[in-house]
Amino acid sequence: MKYKVSIVIPIYNAGDYLEECIESIINQSIGFENLQLILVNDGSKDNSANIIDMYCQKYKNIIGIHLPESHSLGGFARNQGLKQVEGKYLMFVDSDDFIDQRACEVMYEAITKNEAQVVTANYKCMDQNGKIWAKAMFDQEKYKSCELKEANQTFFYLYCPSVCMKIFDATLIKENNIKFLEGVPAEDAYFSCNALLKSEKVCYIEDVVYYYRRRNTGEVSTSWMRNKRYFVNVNYAFKEIYKLFESANKIEYYKFFYAKNLISLIYKFIDSKLINNAERIELMSELYWFFEQSREFNIILAQRSIEILLEYILDKKNEEAIKACEIIAELRTFMTEVQKEMTSKPQKITI
Repeated sequence: MKYKVSIVIPIYNAGDYLEECIESIINQSIGFENLQLILVNDGSKDNSANIIDMYCQKYKNIIGIHLPESHSLGGFARNQGLKQVEGKYLMFVDSDDFIDQRACEVMYEAITKNEAQVVTANYKCMDQNGKIWAKAMFDQEKYKSCELKEANQTFFYLYCPSVCMKIFDATLIKENNIKFLEGVPAEDAYFSCNALLKSEKVCYIEDVVYYYRRRNTGEVSTSWMRNKRYFVNVNYAFKEIYKLFESANKIEYYKFFYAKNLISLIYKFIDSKLINNAERIELMSELYWFFEQSREFNIILAQRSIEILLEYILDKKNEEAIKACEIIAELRTFMTEVQKEMTSKPQKITI
C-alpha cells in the first residue's frame, strides 16, 4: 500500500472549521507523508471549495473531489472518497471536527499491534465555538483498552455508531464491498456495524483521539434537522442495520446495538421541535416495529420516564404518549447540553 492510513472527509458548507480540521491531520505525529487525505466537497455553497483547492495545490498526498450538488448527509460523499483510498488502513473525519495530534499514530499502532480489523477509541465533545467538554464520552477509569475476538455487551456500549474515532483495515472494507447508505441518517452506523460483523478481531482503546463539534441547529447541521423526513429515513436505516445482523445470524449482538440506540432515538423524538403532534402519532406507528423490540429483547432501561413513554407507545395510547413527550421535553429545557448528551446514552441496561 502507498500510505499507512487514508483519511476521508465529506465536506458541506464547513468553511468556518475546515482549515482547523485539515491542519489537525497535516500535523499528525505519525508524519503527514504517511497519510493520504481525501477531501470530498459535497456541493458546498460557501468557501469550502477554495480551501480544498488551496491544500491540494500545496500537498501531493491530498486529493480533492468536487461534487456538483449536495446529496444530503455524508453517505454518497464518503462512498466517492472510498474509491480513491490507497492506504493500508482507513479513517474518517467530519469536516467540522478535528483529531488529536497523535490520533493516527495511536490508532495505527493499535490496529497493527493487535492484528485487528477494526479499532474504536474514546472521544470528547465540544460546543459550536470549539470549547471542549471536560470529560471523555466514555469513563477512562471504568473502561480500559481491550481486544476481543468476539464483541460483547461492553464493546457494543463503547462502539459508537459513527465511523469517526475508528480505524478500519482497508482490505476488509474493499473485499467485502462495505459501503455507506446514501441519503439517510445512520448511514455510518450501517457501515461500521457491517465492518464489525465482518471482522475477526476488534479493539477498544481508552485514548481520546477525536473531538466532535455539536452544531445543534438545522441551519448548519443536516443531522440536526429532525423533521418527519429525518425519522422516516432513520427508520429505513435501522431496518437495513437489523438485516445486517439477521443475515449474519448475530441477533444476539444486535440487541446491544439496539439498546444503545433506542434511548438516543427516543430523545431525538422527544426534543424535536420540527414535528407536530399528528406527525408524532404517525411516526410512532412507523417506528412501532423498532420500539416493540424493547419487549422482544426484554430490555429494561434505567430512565423510568422513558420506560413509561415506551409503554404508552407500545400500548398505542397516543394521547398519553404525546403528553409524556411534552413533559419530558419541558424538563430537558432545564438541562445543559452536557447533561442532555450524557442522558441520551444508556447508563444501565439489563438484557
